[in-house]
Amino acid sequence: MPLPQGRFVLLLIICLGLWLGEHSCGPKELTNIPRAREVWALNTILDQQVRMLSLALNPEMYVAYHTESCRLYQIWKGGIHLDGAPFKDIKTLQPTSWGTPYWKDSLTQDRWVVETIDSSFAITPAYQGYRILADNQVRLRYGIPLPNGSTVSIEEQPEYEQDEAGNPVFKQLFRSDPLPPAIRLTYRRAGQQLIFSSHKKDSLTLIQTFSPLPPQQAAPRQLTGNRGKYWMDRSGCNTCHELEEQTIGPGYRQIASRYGQEEGIPDELVQKVKQGGAGNWGEVPMVPHPHLEESSIRVMLWYILSLSPVEGPSQQSPRKKRPPKKPIPTTKPGFGTKLTAIHPAYDLSVIRPEAFKPRVGALAFMPDSSLLLTTWDSIGGVYRLYGVTSGDTNQIRIERIAQGLAEPLGIEVVEGEIYVLQKQELTHLVDLDGDGITDEYRNVCNSWDASIDFHEYSYGLVYKEGTFWANLGLAMRLMPQEEQLPDRGKTIIIHTDGRYEWVNSGLRQPNGIGWGPEQELFISENQGNWVPACKLIHVQKGVFHGCRLGYRLQDTKQQAKAPAVWLPQDEIGNSPGEPVPMQDGPYAGQLLLPEVTHGGIKRIFLEKIAGEFQGCVFRFSQGLGAGVIRLVWGPDGALYTGGVGMNGNWGVPPYQYGLNRLQYNAHIPFEMLKVKSKAEGMQIVFTHPLRPGHGEEPTDYLIQQWRYEATENYGGPKLDLEELTISSIHMSEDRRSVSLTLPQLKTGRVVYIRLADGLMSEQGEGLWSSEVWYTLNAKADAS
Repeated sequence: MPLPQGRFVLLLIICLGLWLGEHSCGPKELTNIPRAREVWALNTILDQQVRMLSLALNPEMYVAYHTESCRLYQIWKGGIHLDGAPFKDIKTLQPTSWGTPYWKDSLTQDRWVVETIDSSFAITPAYQGYRILADNQVRLRYGIPLPNGSTVSIEEQPEYEQDEAGNPVFKQLFRSDPLPPAIRLTYRRAGQQLIFSSHKKDSLTLIQTFSPLPPQQAAPRQLTGNRGKYWMDRSGCNTCHELEEQTIGPGYRQIASRYGQEEGIPDELVQKVKQGGAGNWGEVPMVPHPHLEESSIRVMLWYILSLSPVEGPSQQSPRKKRPPKKPIPTTKPGFGTKLTAIHPAYDLSVIRPEAFKPRVGALAFMPDSSLLLTTWDSIGGVYRLYGVTSGDTNQIRIERIAQGLAEPLGIEVVEGEIYVLQKQELTHLVDLDGDGITDEYRNVCNSWDASIDFHEYSYGLVYKEGTFWANLGLAMRLMPQEEQLPDRGKTIIIHTDGRYEWVNSGLRQPNGIGWGPEQELFISENQGNWVPACKLIHVQKGVFHGCRLGYRLQDTKQQAKAPAVWLPQDEIGNSPGEPVPMQDGPYAGQLLLPEVTHGGIKRIFLEKIAGEFQGCVFRFSQGLGAGVIRLVWGPDGALYTGGVGMNGNWGVPPYQYGLNRLQYNAHIPFEMLKVKSKAEGMQIVFTHPLRPGHGEEPTDYLIQQWRYEATENYGGPKLDLEELTISSIHMSEDRRSVSLTLPQLKTGRVVYIRLADGLMSEQGEGLWSSEVWYTLNAKADAS
């Protein structure tokens, strides 16, 4: 039913003759229309609903659309609280609208109906994206499937206007391609109807006039995330309850005032939520929630009772404590603790002008050597930086070419065309007029499973033989009775026609995907539940990688495959990003792995044993300011690094942004170049020869091994930790490698090697770093 203040006027304009392109029948379109926000077309989750496009048409009118169904969701006066991790550093929150609706979707929804001679049926359009016009208007594009198997294109141009009396008006101008003979298409909304006919292109307008609304006051925004609050939103509690006042049910503060002084959570209150009932707050019965487990109800009630004005339970939800971490003995940077400087083989230049502070989400180069970067922030922007290869910030010109994207964490350039991976969509950015600015945000694929969970990120983007590859993170705030959506925790292949398919499963938060040896794909994984430590994984079809979080029936019996490289937590990894292959000097062919929380860049050597990749990880470089999430090689042969961070436990405080260039200078430091598996032990290869008398004694090495076991707990300890004894040492003639015989060495272990601090090269140079972690899934053959 329409709202009482709505007055509806249907204006049906049928334009005869030829298609008029950008011009429409009726009044002349406005030009240079000001909008209510700088970024006025915004892709986000909104009001606990996924895949929403919100348009700030005017301070008097916002509108929002479901892009999954191409349905109008709400017309309102007010605004949007941009809450959430990229906006306000609060993980569990998501954007919400505030203000008063002129009109809101209800049981009387938008409907597209196809009619033939014999039948009539409702259809769901396919969202194809939107276009920003030169006059700052927006045009949404849909594909309407027809009974003959073809698709007709529909464009909708929404706009705010005022009538002669000053009343707010919402206008929808629709344009359609010609329909086949004997087919009619109808659009129905709020008691109104537009009819598109056959044989010609139609241009039709629907106008809705409303009574003016008074100035709106933004509702108080939530300042902290809370698991109980989040679960209440998921459970539909807010349908009947508000914060302060009694509506259908009592306000949350009213409940807190009655029960907040009692110690603990009353059992009767838990049962009331589960079983429903009436009498305590009036005659309207409370809806039962039999699907909720008691543990979930107690967490939600804990939050409600924390709202009491009197002293009550803590505002923090009860949670399991993580086991304390054992301190790691440290000496100096690179010897038991983090490095602090740039790797000596590279020269650093900061290519971020002081006023430009991007939280980088992804990096890519255009054919003209300009650098593209996406931002993980309230802009959701794509920027194009010209002149970065100069290394001089005075020569760099920055242009924002796209905005309003939802947490874009992947970008790829294919034959000069730009593709961006948003949180819930792969989008082709199209420049129609050649001015360098995106005119059309063309949807390639938005059909994979998604929920409102803040942690369901889509990570990275690479292109290979006509397909895109990306990773989908898991939901991290599931209620006990909920399961993960089927597509989550997987690497997917996205075809250019919009189809997608699974590659693997059992991933948690795979924040990066990139090329490695033999042009194979590798991804990085983050520690957490069912993931005892961060890891580097070789992408293979059909493989299960071990994370069972939220899967009760799926993948529970599959055997998890060991990673190519474990990255022990807090020692060498916390939040790894996108791997890239090295191309400089003796390191060529190895991988570089950026790190957001542990910081800097790690170096990985891989070898193939028994047909599978395994290898080791070294400290490589720090000194890059913010935590590094993305790396890309430039056309000048330099390495470009993008930094990101947020308040809390993700990033390298106090920095949250960074953009650097590392140029190879060939000053190779003395360090371990690689460690290889041998039948009887391990071989260490150095960048420079060892000084005589160095590296020849067992006391020059500390070697340990341990294993990990995936459990439902967050992270995991080192199991069966033991120190290994060296039975013999063989130094090569050129003193560049040393082979260690280790009788106790076992497969399925991480092998940690730390060299003595005093080891020196033939030229008297000390080690750059003394540590390496090798993942020994299999031993090399004796041959």
